[in-house]
This record gives sequence, C-alpha cells and structure tokens, in this order.
Amino acid sequence: MAWVKFFKKPGGNLGKSYQPGSMLSLAPTKGLLNEPGQNSCFLNSAVQVLWQLDIFRRSLRQLPGHFCLGDSCIFCSLKSIFTQFQHSHERALPSDNLRHALAETFKDEQRFQLGFMDDAAECFENILERIHLHIAPDSETDACTSKSCITHQKFAMTLYEQSVCRSCGASSDPLPFTELVHYVSTTALCQQVERGIERSERPRAERFGELLQAACTFGDLRNCPSNCGQRIRIRRVLMNSPEIVTIGFVWDTEQSDLTEEVIRSLGSHLNLSELFYGVTDEHAKKSDLLLVGMICYSSRHYCAFAYHSKSSKWVFFDDATVKEVAIPIHVS
Repeated sequence: MAWVKFFKKPGGNLGKSYQPGSMLSLAPTKGLLNEPGQNSCFLNSAVQVLWQLDIFRRSLRQLPGHFCLGDSCIFCSLKSIFTQFQHSHERALPSDNLRHALAETFKDEQRFQLGFMDDAAECFENILERIHLHIAPDSETDACTSKSCITHQKFAMTLYEQSVCRSCGASSDPLPFTELVHYVSTTALCQQVERGIERSERPRAERFGELLQAACTFGDLRNCPSNCGQRIRIRRVLMNSPEIVTIGFVWDTEQSDLTEEVIRSLGSHLNLSELFYGVTDEHAKKSDLLLVGMICYSSRHYCAFAYHSKSSKWVFFDDATVKEVAIPIHVS
C-alpha cells in the first residue's frame, strides 16, 4: 500500500493572485475514465492531484513552449487533459493519450505499459521528470537551474547528506542530491510512534515532521568517516525552499495492519525544519506547509483526495467518480 502526500505553503505565491470566485482559482472537478482492463487508476490519481495543485496548473499553462516528442509527448498529453478539464462539458474524460505517451516513453524499461497496473507515486515522479526534459532538455536532472522548469522550481528538494561523528568529530564530505519525492517507510514511522519521539507530550500529528525525519533515518547507520569504531546516523540538510513537497509512504507488503496507525500519525501541517536535520534557506526555516492532496492505494486500486481551493472542500477522485467529502484532516 502506498500513499503520496502533497503539501504547499499557505498563502505564498497563491495568495497574491487567488481571489475567491476568480477565474484563476477555477479548477473544475471532472473524473477520468478507466475502462475494464485499462488499469489506469494509478495514472488518473496522479493527474488529478497535479491538476488540483493551483501552483502547478497555472505554471504549466503559462509555459511558452517545450521540446515536443509528437505522439509520445507526455507534456502535450498532460496539457491536453488540463485543457479538457477546463473547457469540456463531459463529466469524465479519457486519459488514453497520456497513457499511450507514458507507455511509449518507458517501453524499453517495461514500465507503465498498457493494460498493466503500476505505482502511482513513481508515475507522479516520472511525469515531473519528463516535464523537466521537455522544458530544459539540456540541463541535468539533479542540477537544473532553469527558471522555466516548473519541476525543479516548484517541487525539487535540494539536499546534501553527511556523516558527522559525535565521538571523534570526523565528518564525511557533503553529498548533494535532488529529490522530487521524499520516501518514508511506514514500518519505520510506526516504530518511531511507539518509541515516543523525545517523550513529547504533544499529539503525534503535531510532531509529524519529527516522526518523518526519525523514520527516514531509522536504521540508516554508517561507519565513522575516520573509522573510530562508531556507527552514526546520516544527516540530511535542505538547501532550498520548495513550494510543493511530496511525501511517498513505502509499505513493506500489500497487506498491512499498520494502516490505522499511519493515518493517526498524519498531520495537516508540515514544518520543513522538522522534516530534515537542518535547513539552510531562511524562507524554508519559516515555512509551514499544508496538506492539499493524497493518493491512496487499497485492494489493488488507486484513488485520490485533493483540496479544491475555490470551494475550500476536499474532493474524492475514483476514476470517473468525483464527489466532495469530509476527511478528518483539516486545512485551516
């Protein structure tokens, strides 16, 4: 079972242009078709969350051009779905063109192939990576600084990891890398809940970031850089201030009895200073991010929940089925 969580900053760039009832805030809630045998629920869920992210939707619409790959162009197919979301009178739309483009793009790797189920978190991540290649084909994925690349400008977390020994003071060279999805083991998360991080009196949802950081580093021990004999945890430091942070929950098995425990641990707010060992960007240090979407997997089927900014309602997407829902995680 895999959940993907999406957070955005309250206000931020959205607050400058968003006015209740304005056309900029318009995000119609249409479903996506999934005919028998298509197994497109993983793709449909990823697309719905991307569409409901106001920052991403507006940025994609404003891009002047891209490196097109014709019938296998993921960028064109995604933009076509977004156009239909906005202008079509149909209540449910086909995602076939994007499904075919995805299959053609990854045919050599035998991933996301027609008729086969795949992972929604990996689909989401790979769509973002392909958008980068369509917009900034000459820039390396981990070193992209293009101002027009919405993948890296909006989603990318620029990090470095380092081992520092508290016993002898030795430290390893910082290793920089970029993440579009920050993956966390649900088993490790629940183990940290049981341990009672720092014996805090606060409810677990209020220390959600701390739980995630502890779970992400749990069991990840390295030898001291000077080989003094100590085993030390890796430190991960965030160097930028992403507008959207994506958390991917990794489940050890399809059948798990941890679901209720994980749900009770979820928090609607995420502080970046708690999510990582350190944060160097001054704006990121002050960022309090809000939950705005989830992709859920159960009984070999994906569905999605997304926060609809115009109506201030949560919406449930199950392929062609779309309905407003009340969920126990509140955005304020």
